Amino acid sequence: MRKIEIKMISITDLKTDAIVNAANSGLWPGGGVCGAIFKAAGCKDLEKACKKIGHCDAGNAVITPGFASNAKYIIHAVGPQWKGENHNEPELLYKAYQRSLELAVQNKCRSIGFPLISAGIYGYPMQKAWEQAIKACCDFLKSNTDADIYIVFAVLDKKTFSAGNECLNEWGSKDLNAEQPVIFNSEKHHDTLKIGGQTACAVFFHKPEEPHGYLSNWYPSPFDLDGMRFTSTEQYIMYRKCMAFGDEKSAAAVMTTNDPAKQQEIGRYAENYIDSAWKAMRQSVATVGLLEKFRQNEELRNKQLDTGDAYLVECAHLDKAWACGRGLDENERFDASLWTGSNILGFALMEVRNMIRSEYDPK
Repeated sequence: MRKIEIKMISITDLKTDAIVNAANSGLWPGGGVCGAIFKAAGCKDLEKACKKIGHCDAGNAVITPGFASNAKYIIHAVGPQWKGENHNEPELLYKAYQRSLELAVQNKCRSIGFPLISAGIYGYPMQKAWEQAIKACCDFLKSNTDADIYIVFAVLDKKTFSAGNECLNEWGSKDLNAEQPVIFNSEKHHDTLKIGGQTACAVFFHKPEEPHGYLSNWYPSPFDLDGMRFTSTEQYIMYRKCMAFGDEKSAAAVMTTNDPAKQQEIGRYAENYIDSAWKAMRQSVATVGLLEKFRQNEELRNKQLDTGDAYLVECAHLDKAWACGRGLDENERFDASLWTGSNILGFALMEVRNMIRSEYDPK
């Protein structure tokens, strides 16, 4: 897949065939990206492999095994230190990317993860660093039409992410090769979430009128199912809840109002309700309704697909079941270990997104 994109993620969390270390010429462990990669791979093993190589000039790259990291290979690319652009810095930075891609293709890698080389302690201005990075990758794909490789840049802050996507948007309007097109994925910014010892993109939501409110069960989204017309997934879930326990009267009442708050109130007091039984079935019920919501509402479907692989998290202080138990105004929502709720709706939405993705092309 000939694709270039930028993600807010730690490079050590990527699942690519190769990751690129922003290395120093001596190939010794350093700080920042370099230090994180050495730690992920196992410092002793990687240091031993690097010592065997010994040295790498600026503008060049060498390759080692990935050892304990997620990647099969680690490519060590040495970028130039910024000295005012009068010491061949653009050319050297360009070559560092090109050589990294050459090594990846030579070693049959189908995917590679880059940091923004030289933009850290080497002082290369961010915008200029992005220009050389994107130009080098695009030129490589243009010159190597047989190279079927996915290129992803891993960054950790919003400023770098935004600057990179601006640069990517500029190149995305250019036709590199009509026969072998390149996909430029200018990913929209998402928040970050700490979960399972990793950092991932996340989309937080709650009420229909708030950011990403279309993900809410209360959001007006009519769909047809089982010969009936539902105004929202909340109405569908509450109807199914009442019917599951044989309360047809309450089920009918749910269908007489378009107010999700009233629908929820009716469903809360369904006769013959058994808590354990509903807990066992509620996510499956929600998944069925959500699938039709997004299948039958194209605009909402496209918005959902635009979330990519981000975690979807409902935020509500008091809801310990459907939401994460944290509000949109609480910083604890950014760390899953601090949640007090189960986020049932969020995980159901993610399951449905995978189903929808297999059925529809987001383009």
